[in-house]
Amino acid sequence: MKESTLLKLLDTAELLFADQGFHATTLRQITREAEVNLAAVNYHLGSKDALIVAVFQRRMDDLNKQRLSLLGEALKASQPPSLERILEAFVHPALQMSARSSGDGGRFMRLMMRAWAENNTRLHRVISRQYSHVMRSFANAVKQALPVVPADLRQQLDFLIGALTYSMAETEDSDVEQTARSLVRFACAGLRQSAQQTVKNSTTDPSESEHQDQSLTPSLLQENPA
Repeated sequence: MKESTLLKLLDTAELLFADQGFHATTLRQITREAEVNLAAVNYHLGSKDALIVAVFQRRMDDLNKQRLSLLGEALKASQPPSLERILEAFVHPALQMSARSSGDGGRFMRLMMRAWAENNTRLHRVISRQYSHVMRSFANAVKQALPVVPADLRQQLDFLIGALTYSMAETEDSDVEQTARSLVRFACAGLRQSAQQTVKNSTTDPSESEHQDQSLTPSLLQENPA
């Protein structure tokens, strides 16, 4: 399949899935709108499920490549790294993508909402498996930035992902910078407070420190790709 044909197919599928939902949109409808041969799609992508995954991967690959690049810069800038810069690297690219005035970001945001509303468990599993390394990288960076690892690091990062997803749905182009700053400030305060609480708890219950390494990969990643 030529690259131009594949891009046309992905663009059309993304638009129809976002507007109509995954179940209501047929592969035949997608290929008709995209003016792509159905047999060629079946040969190269295999199925409608594979097309859904490909639509998400296109956006998520770009998003997480930018996130990891910014994270690398944050880790090189200082030791220990700045917690604010680490979380900014995670939050800002996602807000930029969702608020993009070209329309692509808003369309993908509607697509994300469809995925969660329709409970597409296969998609959730694929996204979790393919991008779990991104969350592990950020979780490990947060550990480096804090003097003590919060015992509830996993839960704190779940909170961040949930707040980010809601913010992505509500943020306009002109609000990206302010929303990013506010969200980073909110998340940093929670993480630092949790780290302090972990220190207090460890003085009364030493077993608390034994459970800190269980929080590498946030559970929300299995439900939410933001």
